[in-house]
Amino acid sequence: MTVLENTIHEDLRQQDELAAGATLLHGLYRIQRYMVRGGFGITYLARDTLDRDYVIKECFPGALCCRIAGKVEAMSDEWSAQYESVLRHFLNEARRVAKLSHPNIVGVHQVFEENNTAYMAMEVVSGEELLTIVEEKPDRLTPKLLRKILRDALNAIEYIHDLGILHRDISPDNFLLDDNDHLTLIDFGAAREHAGKENRALSALLAVKDGYSPHEFYLSDVPQTAASDLYSLGATFYHLVTGEAPPVSQDRVAALAADNDDPYVPLVNGHCDFDRNFLEAIDRALAVKPQDRVASAREWLDLLSEEEVYLPPPAAAVSDSDLNRVISRLVEDTNKEVTQGMPGQAKKYKGPFSGRKKKAASEQEKAKVLVDIFGNPVSNLDTWMRDQDRGGKGKVKSVGGAKNIKKVGNSPAIADADAEIPEAVETGFSIGKLFSACLPGRRTSPSSALNN
Repeated sequence: MTVLENTIHEDLRQQDELAAGATLLHGLYRIQRYMVRGGFGITYLARDTLDRDYVIKECFPGALCCRIAGKVEAMSDEWSAQYESVLRHFLNEARRVAKLSHPNIVGVHQVFEENNTAYMAMEVVSGEELLTIVEEKPDRLTPKLLRKILRDALNAIEYIHDLGILHRDISPDNFLLDDNDHLTLIDFGAAREHAGKENRALSALLAVKDGYSPHEFYLSDVPQTAASDLYSLGATFYHLVTGEAPPVSQDRVAALAADNDDPYVPLVNGHCDFDRNFLEAIDRALAVKPQDRVASAREWLDLLSEEEVYLPPPAAAVSDSDLNRVISRLVEDTNKEVTQGMPGQAKKYKGPFSGRKKKAASEQEKAKVLVDIFGNPVSNLDTWMRDQDRGGKGKVKSVGGAKNIKKVGNSPAIADADAEIPEAVETGFSIGKLFSACLPGRRTSPSSALNN
């Protein structure tokens, strides 16, 4: 451009962002407000003619272009080819992302061209950025929640990687978490197929985020793979665990190249609130060399599954004598008040409590010894009853201190032992039958015996 052309160009330049009230796609969308901008574009909140809200991402690589008379143009002729390349890739990836359907990925409603650039209209997702939460509400990010949302993020990333898409802009500000702890991956403005040589240098200029980008994002001659996105995901969760981003990958490379220690401090060396497997996987994802990282989202998910079924060290680590002693103590404490064995198995039981069982049984048998009403023991119930039946019609002998039975009306009654009984009480009532009714173990019921 000539000096005059440059002067006119500068005079016509407008602010980068579209103003509130501006319309797009023949008035279908009206800009409500500017939201945020990144290396590849500017994001707005817009509303359509049916009063539905959308997030609109405008392709606007600010390092290469400006807005003139409402249209986006390269800053100079030397940047025209690069700007056209960015615009072409934005459109291609926007159309691919529009076909994505995953519960943890923002939905793209429409892709269109206008103002010499391109736009994506995306659904509005409720929630807060993880970056905002870690800075303002860190107590919400419990170990349990972080494990849950890491799994959600890996499922989303596995989905796009299987389709050959790299997100290339994974960071805490590109995840939204709603009140129900549902995670959504947003902002696919930098997403693209595995980067080719023609756009790697440009990508290094536009898409790097210090602390989150692997060193290959800064270079034009290093391939970018699924492990590149996983480095960014590891950096994101490192930030959520520690409260700060990890060291810049380029600084780590420089330190190692100078034979100095890696400034990165592995998570597994601390943060005991988290499972070791959870922390080790993040450390692996953040390896400087791509070949040392977790290779895929599926591999990382498998590591999380191993963590869930993790068991303590096997009992073989304890000596047999120690183990037997512990088991014996537990059995003894548990069975202090328990009668061992199943019914009918007492004779078979030979355990340490068999003596206690036998002692209790002998005391029970002693308590069951039969006596007559005078306190005399009855060793043989049948013999005693025959004796009583035979002697029931004779004299009743008094036993010291006991009570005698005499007839009161038609019923026997109890009298004091000192009362004089001149002669035997003769009655048809059989004492044997009375005791047959009263003593246990007889089949004759009390009522039938007394009726006799």
